[in-house]
Amino acid sequence: MIIRSANFEKFVSYSGRKLNAPAQALIIGGTALLFIPPINRMNKKVDQDTRDMAVGRSIGKNITGNLSDYILRVLSIALVSKFSKAKIDKTKEGIVTGISPQSKKDIFTPSIDKNIEPRSIEQFSKDYKNYKMAMGALLATGLAIFVKTTIELPITKKLTDIFYKREKARQEAKHHAS
Repeated sequence: MIIRSANFEKFVSYSGRKLNAPAQALIIGGTALLFIPPINRMNKKVDQDTRDMAVGRSIGKNITGNLSDYILRVLSIALVSKFSKAKIDKTKEGIVTGISPQSKKDIFTPSIDKNIEPRSIEQFSKDYKNYKMAMGALLATGLAIFVKTTIELPITKKLTDIFYKREKARQEAKHHAS
């Protein structure tokens, strides 16, 4: 992709550096919550009851889904950070030449003592932080499969019922007022 706007390039660069997996979940959830219910509310191709149900379902699903995604991502990143303590091999000049787990419980620490590209401790620290964020996002994806089918579906159903009833009452009050 060719970016011709300096401001857009700054935005993309900033987003890539600052928006981690939990922040992305909040942005996706907020955007969906802002746009999808009004779109469902304006869909004239279906009857009013179906629109009310679609609005309730979209609100319930977005709240449950995105909140659980956010929590899973934050917890997974924290879990990976907790279990990825590293013993770093470096030269006197501060060049990292290897990494290994500090203990047996550090299951997320890669063990690299050969074929590691030597780099400064500052660069290594930045790269290792990115590794933990990526590994946390990967772990969250795996956990999401379990959570979405066992926990999220029943909560979504309950929230859908609540928001459906609210939307139906809102539409009835609007209809009676006119």
